[in-house]
Amino acid sequence: MKSKNTPLVSIIVPIYNVEKYLPECIDSIINQTLENIEIILIDDGSPDNSGKIIDKYAKGDSRIRTVHRENKGYTASVNEGIELAKGKYIGIIESDDWIEPDMYEKLYNDASKYKTDITKGLFYFYNPTLPQNEQNKVYKNPSGIDLRYAPDGPFEPKNWPQIMGFHASIWSSIYEAKFIKKIKLHDTAGASYQDFPFMVDVLTRAQKISVVKKPFVHWRNEPKQGNSTSAKGKKLLYMPENTLEGLRILKASKKYDYFKEAFYAHALWTNIGFFYKISSNFKDEYYKKLKLIFKDLQNDKTFKYTFFRPEDKISIKTILKYDGWKTFYFSHILGGVRRRIRRIKNIFYIPKRISRLEEKISDLETKV
Repeated sequence: MKSKNTPLVSIIVPIYNVEKYLPECIDSIINQTLENIEIILIDDGSPDNSGKIIDKYAKGDSRIRTVHRENKGYTASVNEGIELAKGKYIGIIESDDWIEPDMYEKLYNDASKYKTDITKGLFYFYNPTLPQNEQNKVYKNPSGIDLRYAPDGPFEPKNWPQIMGFHASIWSSIYEAKFIKKIKLHDTAGASYQDFPFMVDVLTRAQKISVVKKPFVHWRNEPKQGNSTSAKGKKLLYMPENTLEGLRILKASKKYDYFKEAFYAHALWTNIGFFYKISSNFKDEYYKKLKLIFKDLQNDKTFKYTFFRPEDKISIKTILKYDGWKTFYFSHILGGVRRRIRRIKNIFYIPKRISRLEEKISDLETKV
């Protein structure tokens, strides 16, 4: 399919070692109901057959541009794609995900109608290892922030600040090309959550954003070798480092007070699970970075924990209280056990024995 017109949307796909999922991803893009698109497939030095796969697709569809390069990482691939893009709007899709056929038609129509810097869609959390009714659910984050409750029509992000606490999900959006070409992804530490500082930069600069309240992307989360879902080693230290970079961007934007409640909620739920997952050899370093992320809350009397669950508020206060990760770890686990005991007590009303157990746990906590 050939078009002399400027593409309405350029779609960037950074690719590395993903031959198992790549055809499903590309098929879902070339079959979009919005036909006037540009598809930029960037092979980032893949050691598998990904390069051959994209060359085969390019022969059958003139909308596809392929790039083969030595491995430089996800950030460099996305930034090169943004630089090459000719479309009015730009989208990014991860090469192991797939999308609904009307994604770019719906997002483009909304963005064009409201003249937005960003138009965002919902997405599915896909994990085939879960029970069938849990495998492909519309995502809402652990804090309960749900994009289905975003304002209708265009809005400035600071007027619905919880969007900062939702999820980076940079691949569920389209961006006005002139707007995004000034930003790009930050050349920060490593390949884990490098979209966090990008998200902060985008949301603090955008004047107008809209949300199409329909899920389009199937975000693949099945455990697979080499991604952050399965990683346990030093690579996970990139998570808090990129969170700190996001915090730096937020403060420099002069919009810290608008977004801080949502930002710190996001920072906690994205980091705490990885702190528990990381190998014990790196827990001390991770914990020190957690303390750096949340240190400003130590004396912030205006912070209301607006988007925090009760247990999340306790987590922050515990991080600020203890210097060593082992003390925090033990105290946090004991706190979780005590909360579960209270739930059981309330359900079955067995106060005496449970109360004694609670007292023992409280004694242990005071000795930590």
